[in-house]
Amino acid sequence: MKLPPIRDTRRYAGLYVYDFGTHVSVGYTAGEIGVLRRSAEHRHGTAYVIYRVTEEGGMELRGVGDERIGAREAMAFLRADAQAARSDYDTLRKLAGATPPPCTIEARLGKVYNLTLPNVSTLLYPAAASVGVSAWLAEIGFRGGDTVSAGPESQSTNLSGEGLQIDSCRLAGLTDDQDRSAEAVLAAVAELLQR
Repeated sequence: MKLPPIRDTRRYAGLYVYDFGTHVSVGYTAGEIGVLRRSAEHRHGTAYVIYRVTEEGGMELRGVGDERIGAREAMAFLRADAQAARSDYDTLRKLAGATPPPCTIEARLGKVYNLTLPNVSTLLYPAAASVGVSAWLAEIGFRGGDTVSAGPESQSTNLSGEGLQIDSCRLAGLTDDQDRSAEAVLAAVAELLQR
């Protein structure tokens, strides 16, 4: 598989590569890969996630099965003190403004009553971008939480049910990772760079 020339590879971290067999396109979102998978003409291609971009600009890819496309993971920073949790949340917002994450992240601040450390700042992001998100947190030097929990969204701290969501925001990623319409995705399959 030969990737097309790419200038700023860092902005593609967390996005997808699709090998159509005749050519390779770079820069799809998980939702857009879903559009290709549902298309009779393109469903037999192979999807890869750009899970890490090296300092030199190289891209590390990992094959992605249909069950992982669209899955989300969460990282929860749990605190005993509500002010410390608010500080974690505000710090993440500030740092993301200065150094954007590799993909768009939903940040939440809340309280989960049935936990020992009930004050929680949570990050929700595409599962395929988990390595990139971890690298970004290390890059910005974020050290939140008395304890940290991470994993699939369904198994991580959830702010619904026995909890209260206090605040939420969207941390904009390096690239536009908003899904395009199915028509726009299918009309652009010949383009080597999708973004």
